[in-house]
Amino acid sequence: MNCLAIIAVTASMIVDGDTVRLDGPNARLTGVGNVPFDTPETYQPECGYEAEVGAEATALVKSLMPGNLCIINRGGGGYGRDLAVLFGNDGEDVREPLMRAGLAKASKNADWCR
Repeated sequence: MNCLAIIAVTASMIVDGDTVRLDGPNARLTGVGNVPFDTPETYQPECGYEAEVGAEATALVKSLMPGNLCIINRGGGGYGRDLAVLFGNDGEDVREPLMRAGLAKASKNADWCR
């Protein structure tokens, strides 16, 4: 995988399950090979279930830190965010444990309140 930059990430930098806070634009996470995924919102969730599951997804990603963020596209993550892949302390793309736990969906913008 070709990284434009590699950034060390700590748990305090995790915004939610698919967003990392950086100096400048935040990073929107994608999977290895630019495979999209979406986790529930923690900022202004649309329903109680989304808030609950969003907190679980955030906690899971935080538990996998420290890790490394591979920026793959500057500004390509929407809302001015960089697009990146985040690897946890075990070297695995965080998308995978999120998907296994049912805390992520293979979509860019999933509906968590159906």
